[in-house]
Amino acid sequence: MKQDQKPRPRQLTSFVTFRLARLQASLNAQATAILKANSGLSLVEWRILQTLEWFEFNTLKQLSDVTEIDKGQLSRKIAAMVDKGLLEQTPDDLDKRVQHLNLTQRARDICAKAVPIMQARQDHLLKDVSKDDLEEFYKVIAKLEAASKTREIP
Repeated sequence: MKQDQKPRPRQLTSFVTFRLARLQASLNAQATAILKANSGLSLVEWRILQTLEWFEFNTLKQLSDVTEIDKGQLSRKIAAMVDKGLLEQTPDDLDKRVQHLNLTQRARDICAKAVPIMQARQDHLLKDVSKDDLEEFYKVIAKLEAASKTREIP
């Protein structure tokens, strides 16, 4: 390289974060369209309902910790979901500041209809991915998640 030449920057598509962000945007757009057409739920509503169904907890803090959705945003979304008849809130017996969240029958009915559709989507996404590739992908994701917790680069 000549002294007056600058090193060529890496291609943007070679950055893992760029590729993941682009993939996430595409997957979110796909899921949003499917959910809207088949259940009337937003993607965030779907994630909240499914998280509450799959885990054995039901408080805002627990939900925020698992989904990593900002507590303020999550609180506003939960209030809207209560208004839409998707969630019920009941105060904790010991700490009235804590609200327990439960799916309404309406939410359960919507989820019962949406789950097979979203499972078909999952099957479609993975149809050309081998079991070994998927296991390796999950290992890579776990490593990236661990590395993302570091706030200083050595």
